[in-house]
Amino acid sequence: MQFHILNLERKTIVDGEDFAKSNKFLKNDEYTQEYNRFFNNVGKGNWTATQEFIRLHPGALRVTSPTFNRTALHVAVIFGQMRIVKKLVNLMTPQDLEIKDNTQDETAFQIAVKKGNISMAKCMVEKNRNLLSITNSAKTIPIVIAVITGQKLMARYLYPLTVEQEVLFSDNGMYGATLMIQCIYIKMFDIVFDLTKREPLLLISKNQTTFSVPVAHLACLSALFLSGCQLKFWQQWIYNCIHAQFPQAINDVRLNIQNAEDNASNKRNITIRFVWSGLLQWMASNFLKLPGINHIYELKLVHIQSIELLNRMCKVIEILDENQIEDAGIRGALVVAASQGIIEYVTNITKAIPKTMWHANFAHIIIESAIRNREAKVFSLIHGLDDKQAIANIINYSNHDTLLHVTGYIANSRKLNLIAGVALQMQREMQWYKEVEAITPQGTQMLFNKDRKRPREVFTENHKDLMIAGETWMKNTSSACTVVGALIFTIMFTAAFTLPGGQKQDTGFPMFLDKKLFNLFIISDAISLFSSTTSVLTFLGILTSRYAEEDFLTSLPKKMVLGLSTLFISIAAMMTAFCAVIALLFQSQLWIVVPTILLASIPVILFVGLQFPLLVEIFISTYGRSIFDRNVGNWLA
Repeated sequence: MQFHILNLERKTIVDGEDFAKSNKFLKNDEYTQEYNRFFNNVGKGNWTATQEFIRLHPGALRVTSPTFNRTALHVAVIFGQMRIVKKLVNLMTPQDLEIKDNTQDETAFQIAVKKGNISMAKCMVEKNRNLLSITNSAKTIPIVIAVITGQKLMARYLYPLTVEQEVLFSDNGMYGATLMIQCIYIKMFDIVFDLTKREPLLLISKNQTTFSVPVAHLACLSALFLSGCQLKFWQQWIYNCIHAQFPQAINDVRLNIQNAEDNASNKRNITIRFVWSGLLQWMASNFLKLPGINHIYELKLVHIQSIELLNRMCKVIEILDENQIEDAGIRGALVVAASQGIIEYVTNITKAIPKTMWHANFAHIIIESAIRNREAKVFSLIHGLDDKQAIANIINYSNHDTLLHVTGYIANSRKLNLIAGVALQMQREMQWYKEVEAITPQGTQMLFNKDRKRPREVFTENHKDLMIAGETWMKNTSSACTVVGALIFTIMFTAAFTLPGGQKQDTGFPMFLDKKLFNLFIISDAISLFSSTTSVLTFLGILTSRYAEEDFLTSLPKKMVLGLSTLFISIAAMMTAFCAVIALLFQSQLWIVVPTILLASIPVILFVGLQFPLLVEIFISTYGRSIFDRNVGNWLA
């Protein structure tokens, strides 16, 4: 008895003997058990048993397992049985390869794509190229599936084959736009650039799910741009030193190292602008071996490629008319980019359609978005506009808020959490208010919003809890540091009158007066005593402050900087004095002196590790360069 059951597009087609016999077969428990064993043998890779069953039942290749809801080929792919897959593909017709499962409406080819098994995918696609354009239940083609699942090698294998099928450019470029968006998300710029070269209008084509365009999606990805990365000072220095050129051939990304030794052919070269010699030359030749360096290079390369993609987008946007700009959602993307702080996106896209910023109302929306999300670089662009005061005068008629009212609302927790210490968060909020206040005309500062509140009243009300938390943080920190400073003062004051070695009976002078180590002890003791006293008095000043809003701007941070600095000096000087005494008393016993000095350095190291970063951040926030740039030129020119 021979029969064929074909499950294709979730339709059952029966041929061979009559349907009654086939239906009887499906209900027969004995046959069901035989098929279960068949599918189990496929999953285990038992080709001998599988081949024998197929010889007896040729239609088994198209039967869907009641357990797996998939065909034998699906099962072989899922269990990674490469040998079985090749054998089954050879026995199946091209149309058989298009059979979908009953779970996610997937072909075996799509499952192989998700698993990233190029060998399996290759043997199937070579027999049926139509597999490249068949969608699953989510209406997604295989190459997009590969990108979504992070199978980059699979995606690069499928890309040229999919391009030949023209599916990416059909239906108004719907699948091409979807692929481009997904590639941008996982930074596969080689495919993105090739797509833009083949069809630039894909950049403004709508995808098949959200009907948004690649231009709009790039506005959401701040991590692809330098403005969206928080680099530490040493990372920023390395970032500036590395010179990464945009690769001529995307698939052959190379780095050139200047003045470096010849590297192996599979290593990247990096051009590093070092003008020093000696140690720096050695570092240049081994640059990629240092921890984190390659990561920073990759980051910079992503930024370069993102800017190149942005430039290509601008060339497309420049030729669009007003209706196309509106349909593509370019203005909405600008607002999103402003909220994300992507200054590169805002400036480049705006230059492509400069008339956008000629309308003060839309410029107001951009600046308002930057203020709400505390994006200082984007906000600073207002200083490069001739009508910045006119923008600041615009009122949001839904709630009658001006830009200064908007500044009065507290920043979101994502932004606040980037700042260490509640007091510094309050300081940053005050800095924002003062900056916006500086460009707001005097009359506008006194306007009421819909709730009959002026901007300063809005700020006070919304920052009441933050100010209380900042006051508590300041007092707790000051109290703890005051105790430490008082203990150091007590110890060093006592040590000044308890000299090591005692005093001479006849003159009363110290026994080690002529020793250099004794002089070091006295100097260190005096420094520690004076600095601890200053620290205690400074922290007492913080404890007795009035804690007004303005105090968080400069007064309290300056006192905290002075207090922490003098406390650090007093601790370091105290340990120096201790080490000097030990070295003085045990000069000939290094086995005592050396370990003691090493142990004495532990408190200093702990303080540096735990408190010094806070001190540096307060210092930079108070005395460093402003986060705002008032010297922005006319960037629309």
